Amino acid sequence: MAPNPPDFLRHLRAQGYHPRSDKHSNALSECIVEDLLEHCSVMQRRAARGTLVYSLNFTLFTGTSEWKVDLVLGEPAPGQPPPSLPNRIVCTPPSTVQIAIELKAVMTEHRKAVKNRKRDFEAHHDHVHRYNRRALAAGLLVVNAASVFKSPLRPNPTVHRNPDKLVSHCVSEMRAVSQRNTIDGVGLDAKAVIVVDFDNQNLSRAKYRFTAGAPRVGDPLHYDAFIQSICTLFAERFGA
Repeated sequence: MAPNPPDFLRHLRAQGYHPRSDKHSNALSECIVEDLLEHCSVMQRRAARGTLVYSLNFTLFTGTSEWKVDLVLGEPAPGQPPPSLPNRIVCTPPSTVQIAIELKAVMTEHRKAVKNRKRDFEAHHDHVHRYNRRALAAGLLVVNAASVFKSPLRPNPTVHRNPDKLVSHCVSEMRAVSQRNTIDGVGLDAKAVIVVDFDNQNLSRAKYRFTAGAPRVGDPLHYDAFIQSICTLFAERFGA
């Protein structure tokens, strides 16, 4: 299955992290799309035919409310041609959203930030499922395990005295985000946590962490389980 996406690390090493930029979420979204196509034959076939497309930073309307979603996949407008090689899928706004994925990060101020992220995920699945009960609402949280982090919004780096404990707390909070097992349930359809060690100063040293409470293979919050869950549910609800 899919390990934590290496291209996301390459992005952090090249671009760094800025809390007011969507570059990191866009990079991670592209990684997720590639992993879904690589490991999900149903989605791969649909994308090759041009009947599955994706879009970044998509505004999803439900009644009079709207929600900006980091990544959506779904059916295109009628007449959409298949992707041109070497592309495997067309990037264009879907006419019907079938998968909506919210991406959030906790890089510093973990205890305060994760409360807000948890609230965001709960609001996300509520909005998506009011749009369509069959649609998949997924959420992925990136958590920083570095002992020091330099925010571009602050003059001095922040020291995390016990980063392992902070990571464990964030993972626990993500486990507590509602998850549904049926279409009539309430919660996310799939969720995951990725743990990075990234100080935003020595960019080339960015790496994934597999300790400090980070989900491991076999954990429902591991990235590969996230990819597999989306694939399985998509095939069940939307077919080949």
